[in-house]
Amino acid sequence: MKAINKINILQKIIKDHILNKNTIGFIPTMGALHKGHLSLIQKAKHENDIVVVSIFVNPKQFNKQEDLDRYPHTLEQDKALIQDYANYVFCPDVDEMYPTGFQSTIHIGDLANILEGEHRPGHFDGMATVVLKLLHLCQPTRIYMGLKDYQQCLIVEQMVKDLDIPTKVVGVPTVREDSLLALSSRNLLLLPKDKKPAAQIFVALLKAQELILGGERDARIVERTIKAELEHISKKIDYVAVRSLSLETIPTIDQDVVILVALYLGGVRLIDNIIVRL
Repeated sequence: MKAINKINILQKIIKDHILNKNTIGFIPTMGALHKGHLSLIQKAKHENDIVVVSIFVNPKQFNKQEDLDRYPHTLEQDKALIQDYANYVFCPDVDEMYPTGFQSTIHIGDLANILEGEHRPGHFDGMATVVLKLLHLCQPTRIYMGLKDYQQCLIVEQMVKDLDIPTKVVGVPTVREDSLLALSSRNLLLLPKDKKPAAQIFVALLKAQELILGGERDARIVERTIKAELEHISKKIDYVAVRSLSLETIPTIDQDVVILVALYLGGVRLIDNIIVRL
């Protein structure tokens, strides 16, 4: 695996691979890599000639400076984890990605203003800006994204469609700890006493799935049921939402749905979701 931190070097390497008609699998990350990221990289390795992983903690998608400051930085461990699976790791610094005078930003529409977007204004514009830049740099055949960040996946799919980017977005199922807690870089910030309650998030989602498959069709009843479960573990719940797979609000569950939650435990914000197919 070759480590690259300069854009012009990455562009030359990518150009050579495109001339050789190699397919490129790309995984954008912010580091603090775990088995969930590894599942994306392994899938990309299986489906493409070369694999490029980016590691860049993007300041434009953080709403609060303290959140950016707290974000884990484990670059050397990250490189060791993926060295047998990726061909290239692109790990630029902030000045490389956003040099003096950088002004352009991608603005996402309505899809970015709900759920995560409502509670983290500007987050998805910052995410889309860096992902679009990375897509231009890597020109991948496929980009691999974890479905734990369900809304993010939909937004990248929409952006790729709207801007005619010749890249396929591949959503990969969430990888979980034995406790059922969704793997996340933010888990590193959890205190030991919060790990067990955090695992109850997905337990609540499984109960909601059971409720729906048992015949409940009122989306608001399902939401209230999950919220009541989660209030036992968290004093701050940002949202509990039953939505269509395109994230539209639905009063009646008459189609496949995704149930999404976001809450805080010990000051750490966690998100999770489950797709329920009728």
